[in-house]
Amino acid sequence: MAGPHQTPTARAVRLIFEYEGDAVRLVSQQPVDAVVSGFDAHPEVRPGHFVETRDDQGQRLARVPARGAFRESAEVFPEDHSEPITRVDVEARGAFTVLVPAPAEAAQVAVVRVTPTAPEARLAAGGATSPPPGATRDVDLATFRLDR
Repeated sequence: MAGPHQTPTARAVRLIFEYEGDAVRLVSQQPVDAVVSGFDAHPEVRPGHFVETRDDQGQRLARVPARGAFRESAEVFPEDHSEPITRVDVEARGAFTVLVPAPAEAAQVAVVRVTPTAPEARLAAGGATSPPPGATRDVDLATFRLDR
């Protein structure tokens, strides 16, 4: 129980995922007492990978970015240091960790890829540099039950 000068900590879960291509496996989930901030600071949808907490009906409760996940390129360092470092395409393979808010109603987590709906829809008319509203599509890569 929190004292008069303490703020209660929010429930969160640390998740560790492994992936190869689009195949995702939940390796570990660990409840932690932590505050996850900033996940709702930018309501606009951007392309990338995210982890969502959802209720029993599959409704999204929170979405956090999966930074560094699903990398499809790697830096190659030359033996001769006078040559440039290059980047090559590789199959997405690795692991990532994410901390997600897990309120009492959270029952599942989903790994989601947000993609543009069409390459030609990336820029708005008139030379704007932002994608038009609604120009993305969510693709669920995997969904897992949260331990309770």
